[in-house]
Amino acid sequence: MIGKIFPKSAGSFKNRIRYIFGCTKHDHEISGIRTISHNTMSCDPLPAVLQGNEADLTEMIKEFDQVETLRRFSIDSDKPIKPVFHAMLSLRPGESLTTPQWRTAVQTYLNDLGFDETNQFVAVMHQDKDHQHVHIVANRIRLNDDFGMVKDSNERSVSLESVSGIEDRFNLSKAPKPKDTWGVSITHAELHASIRDNDLPLKHKMIAKIAGAIEATNAQDGDMFDFVRALRKQKVYINLTLNDQGQPKGISFEFDGKHISGRQLKRSRLTWQKLTTQEGIHYDPETIYELQREITRRDSEEQERARIYFYEFIAVSGRRRKPVYVRFTAKDYEVQKLIQEILELLDAIFDALFKPKECRLKRNYIEFTSGTPFSIPEEDELTI
Repeated sequence: MIGKIFPKSAGSFKNRIRYIFGCTKHDHEISGIRTISHNTMSCDPLPAVLQGNEADLTEMIKEFDQVETLRRFSIDSDKPIKPVFHAMLSLRPGESLTTPQWRTAVQTYLNDLGFDETNQFVAVMHQDKDHQHVHIVANRIRLNDDFGMVKDSNERSVSLESVSGIEDRFNLSKAPKPKDTWGVSITHAELHASIRDNDLPLKHKMIAKIAGAIEATNAQDGDMFDFVRALRKQKVYINLTLNDQGQPKGISFEFDGKHISGRQLKRSRLTWQKLTTQEGIHYDPETIYELQREITRRDSEEQERARIYFYEFIAVSGRRRKPVYVRFTAKDYEVQKLIQEILELLDAIFDALFKPKECRLKRNYIEFTSGTPFSIPEEDELTI
């Protein structure tokens, strides 16, 4: 299970409540919707909403909104507040809870976050194909004599602990921990992608790998060269942006063919300045050229993957000798075997028309270094 708390807001509950009851556009398909629980005096608006009638929904929204009005008149305060709380609990594809189980999960989650019976709430489950998730909208203002507010300090860590307890109670898949994402929150779109793919988003994978490289570098009191090597072991590579003096002013990270700047990943820790000051990775400006050479290095396996091969087939019959090419990389070993078997088959069946022995393997070596163009050395031909 993954728990996400959306940004709080001031003003009316209208947009959030209409959203969770499916009255506004969603970024995912809703194949089913069900009210899990609510504690308002107004009735469940879902049956009428499904019939196209929002009268009951309007009554529920008014009930939520009236509490802030009562609070303002009662305590005579103009202090800005954000009473609208919106959270989501999401299961992995294939997992499900019954309505009573969801009701227990929602109540447990709200209680852990400090909500009680004086706080209005409504919880609605959305079914997205085989993925269940519940939206919870609650009023942070307590409907009692002093109209106090539910505190939100440390709510992220409290939310993680609460979700972990719910997972244990219902034997659900465990969500990524903060150490896996290095404290970077997951966006709504990334959350759905993570659930769909049953994997961490790419950005959070990169952060976890970079965090491990920083820890490994610091453990040996290493410098930027050690950091680059530690990243390379994780298949993460860096690219530097230089200033007018030829010194680094920015850094980006590459993993699985994707490039993300350190600022976009985590601006408080992964920019060039933060790495060399806050994170304690030593860098000597006199070594910039050696560092750039180290950065452009790739492991032998990565170099092998970069090699491009071509099989060139030339038919010897007819007036024109038009070649046919099959392109593959060095890692496509099975393709090489398949081509060899095809050649043997053609030799046996079409010997008079097609001369496999005159087919040549043209081998090109291409190594890509970010920031420089592709270079293609001269070809050499191997006769098969």
